[in-house]
Formats: sequence, structure tokens, C-alpha cells
Amino acid sequence: MNLFKTVSLEKAPLLLRWANIFQVLMFVLPVIVLFYKHKGLTVGDFFLIQGLFSIFYFLLEIPTGYIGDLFSRKTIIVFSFLSYFLGYLVWCLFSGFYFILLGEIFLAIASALYSGTGEAYLYDVLKKQGKEKYIMKELGKIAAYATYGTAFATFTGGVIYKYFGPDNLILLESLFIFAAFIFTLYLPSIPDVKRTVEKGKSKWKDILEICHYASTHREIKWLMLFPAAFGSATLMLMWLQQPLMENNLVPVALFGVFIGLNQLFRAIFSHNSDNMFNKLKTKGFSLSLFAILIISLFAAYIIPSINNLYITYALLILVALAPASQASLGIVTSSMINHRIKSDERATVLSVNSMFNRFFCAIVMISLKFLIDGIGLQTTIAVMSPIVIILTFIAMVKLLKLKI
Repeated sequence: MNLFKTVSLEKAPLLLRWANIFQVLMFVLPVIVLFYKHKGLTVGDFFLIQGLFSIFYFLLEIPTGYIGDLFSRKTIIVFSFLSYFLGYLVWCLFSGFYFILLGEIFLAIASALYSGTGEAYLYDVLKKQGKEKYIMKELGKIAAYATYGTAFATFTGGVIYKYFGPDNLILLESLFIFAAFIFTLYLPSIPDVKRTVEKGKSKWKDILEICHYASTHREIKWLMLFPAAFGSATLMLMWLQQPLMENNLVPVALFGVFIGLNQLFRAIFSHNSDNMFNKLKTKGFSLSLFAILIISLFAAYIIPSINNLYITYALLILVALAPASQASLGIVTSSMINHRIKSDERATVLSVNSMFNRFFCAIVMISLKFLIDGIGLQTTIAVMSPIVIILTFIAMVKLLKLKI
């Protein structure tokens, strides 16, 4: 008797959606900085480790994406979810800088394994059914429902942390991720999309050729660079929310509410990505998101100067908008990239896309560690905001000039 009898191709997107929902039930998200402190780390350590996470992710991105083109994509997805579980298990059992970093390394491995391969797997499942034109809609569904799950987790995470403690919180999260890992075992394999390397050609040369193609392609390179620059700015805003709340003495139980609102907004943006893009087209869509970024950065800058809690709450809602809108940009640009690449190079090219994002994010996050420790929270936002705005604006203008 086969314990893990796979589901049909028609049900694979639904099962993948549920695996993602369980994996992103991040109860620790609204109190992650507090959790780090509980484990013996500082706020600066948090930003340093997040930067190191992005660097490690960056280094793994291309090799793991290529592996997803050479071997069964289902197998890579299974190992990805197993690595997620191991990362949180380390956090459950150990404390201290190096063990927390080890947990983040497992999470980086998991994220790198899944980033290109998961999306490539979904596209090929749809292609097998003749439904590849619905990739943007399916990506939007997966992102939206997963984010609804994260919203639920973040709304409740602060309360769980307060009444049950950080160790039980992370244990609960680990159990859900283990369940997600079990779900992936039931996904069907799609063996005929494996990449075949021509005789006498090294795999490293093959990787470099695919990377060069993606990085120099007239359209693909800007479809990667614009969301990478935008994503680094929104990631900065995402992780600054907790220090901003702590600085303005927002009650810990409300941390989950504001991070949860961010996730709720993210789900709405994800679910409506297809409709937004079809109505606004590339120019209107890009300019709208850029305007949201400006508003969110300005709100983050003035929060430390505000003494009124209710005004702080209103501004925190504005800060949550840009990280949420990033979800729709990622879905739209990834979908456009998918339509411009072949199946046997899909995971690698999508990993190049993720690599660009992680490179920008690593620089920003590591900069935040030293800036916050050295010049303070508000001055850091004042220094970093013009930099990320200029980088995002340049990449956006280059993309819009293509008129795609």
C-alpha cells in the first residue's frame, strides 16, 4: 500500500496552495524582534542576521534553481519544506546568536530551494493541462490564500506570545510547517520537464549561460531589477514596523494587529493582481505602486516624532501598505518572465530573478544594522529612503521605456 498516493494534476495547485498556507502561518512574525531578544540577541543582531540570511539565500539561489531544472521539481519542493521544519526546530530547542543564525540558514536553504522551483512546478502543471495562460491568476491565488493564513497568524501571534510564551509559539509554528511538509509528499511528479545538458558541456557553464541570458535579456533584466529594488525598500519598511512600534510604546499585544493588517493588505493586493494589471497596464500599475512606496516611507520617517498613539496607529497602517503592494508587483513581473522562458530553464531563470531581489535586500538589511546602532531609527530612515527611492525609480523608468 502506497502511503503517499499522489493527487491528480488538476488538484496539484490546490494542494500546493494548502502547503503554502500552512508554511506561512508565521505566529512569530509580529514579535520576531522580541523573540530574538528572548533568545539572547539584540535588535541590531536581528537586522544583521536578516542581511546574512539574504546573502546566504543569494549564494544558494542559482544552484538550487538549476537543481530544480535537472531533477524532479516535486523532490526539491519536499526537501524545501523539510528544511523549513528543521530551521524552526533549531529555534525551538536552542538559544544564542549562532543557533538562531543556524535556524535562519535552514530557512534560507528552504526559501532558495522553493523560490524558483515552486513557481516553475506550478507553471508546468498548468501547461500540462493547457492552462498556462492562467499562471498570473494561480500565482495570485497561492499568494493571497497564503497571506490570509499569515494574517491570521500575525493577528494572533502577539496574544499567543504574551499568554503562552515564545517557546510554545515557535513550537506551534513548527507543527504547522511539519504538516505542510507532509502535504508536499502527495504532489504529483512531472518528470518530462528536466533539463538535458548537451554532451561535453559542464553544468556550471550551462548555469552561467542561462544566467547571462536572463541578466542581459532586453525585457527580463528590468522585469527582475524593478521588483528587486522595490522589494528591498518594502522589506526595509516591513522589518522597521516592530522597532517603530517599540519606539512609540505600542502595546505588544497590538504588534500582531498591525503586522496582520500588512498581511491582510498583501492578500488583497495578491488576489487582485491580475485585475489591477489588466486595468492599469504596466505604466499605471508601476506608478501606482511607486506612489504607495513614497507615502509609506514618509509615514515611517515621521512616526518617531509622534507622541500621540492614535496618530501612530494611523501612520503604521500607511507603513503597512508598501510591503503589501510588493506582493502584486512580484506576481505580475514573475508572470511576465514566465511567458518569456522555456520549461527546462524555468526554475533557473526564476531563481536569477529571486537572486536579484536577495542581493538588494542583503545590502539594505545589513546597512540597517549599522545605521540603527550608530545614528538611530529616524535618521536611518532619512538616510535610506532617498537611496531606495532613486534605485526603484531608475529601474521603473527603464522598464516603462520598453512599453511591454
